[in-house]
Amino acid sequence: MKYFIELLNSLKRGVVSPVYLFYGEEAYLREQAVLRFKEYLLEGGQDELNFDRIEGEQVTPAEIAARAETLPFFAGKRLVVVRDPVFFKAGKRSAGEAPEGEVGPISTGKEAPLLDYLKHPLVSTCLIFTTGEPVDKRRRLFQAIKKNGRAVEFTYLSRGELARWLAQKAGAAGTKFVSGAGDVLLDATGPSLLKLVAELEKLFCYTAGQGQITPEDVRLVCPPRVEENIFAIVDAVGERRCRKALAGIKEMLAAREPPLRILFMISRQFRLLLQVHDLLGRGFPPGEIPARLKIHPYVAQKVRAQCRKFSRPFLIGAFDSLFELDLAVKTGRQEFYPAVETFLLELCCQ
Repeated sequence: MKYFIELLNSLKRGVVSPVYLFYGEEAYLREQAVLRFKEYLLEGGQDELNFDRIEGEQVTPAEIAARAETLPFFAGKRLVVVRDPVFFKAGKRSAGEAPEGEVGPISTGKEAPLLDYLKHPLVSTCLIFTTGEPVDKRRRLFQAIKKNGRAVEFTYLSRGELARWLAQKAGAAGTKFVSGAGDVLLDATGPSLLKLVAELEKLFCYTAGQGQITPEDVRLVCPPRVEENIFAIVDAVGERRCRKALAGIKEMLAAREPPLRILFMISRQFRLLLQVHDLLGRGFPPGEIPARLKIHPYVAQKVRAQCRKFSRPFLIGAFDSLFELDLAVKTGRQEFYPAVETFLLELCCQ
């Protein structure tokens, strides 16, 4: 949240860069930032004559540069927002780009007009690129924006920040979360504010007039994510409670989760457990694990807690069995539920 507050404080002080790159997985705050810029720069966001919204997959860098070079119409500022641009994406390097680990790759010829614009961007235009995709920080376009503007990464909020945000939203709506209801909601939605906002709207409608939101309210209104169900199933395996694990599988099937997706998520969970188990065994500090495995700190914390229930040989055996199970189901040699039932029974009996 700190990066978002700092960005808005700069805007309130009138410090506006000519170009921004908003990137990262926190989509709600990225959208809120764009809305705040529009409200501030364009007379409450009503000046559509000086506002351009461009879909990045449908325009060339040259077209973006041309839009940015257009002067404002009877106003002090013009705002150009480019959504989901494709030329920041990490991936295969183009010819002439820098090798892995080096900064400042040469751009493709198509990007040259935009690079030329970014060398001397108009102060009368605020050009904002916004994307939820991973970006390649070695690209010259990224480096040009860092040099003459700002690149802001919109990361998911921490668990504590999410809890405070929930409390503020509930207070503004004249209600409050009680008895761990906020934790139940966060478990159900994960760290995405976009998902939280959608679930909050349903919760506020359902509990209107109550003055509080209980864990039972959350469970009734907000079904748990697939990831949380998987955590619960693996927890049950760790506790050798096979009936509970199988009940979790049945719940997911009843919710029409595709069997192969369920199998994939269980395999992913055991792979994460094995990876975290190995990193901890090699002496890696717990705080470094999220970045190392590219997972959210909250997920890493839950996986670390689960690791205590399993030995390394158990995890290796489970992962190998899941590989064979996946192959058997995909080739039609076994039906999904009987095969998973046998797998879980064998695990819980070890």
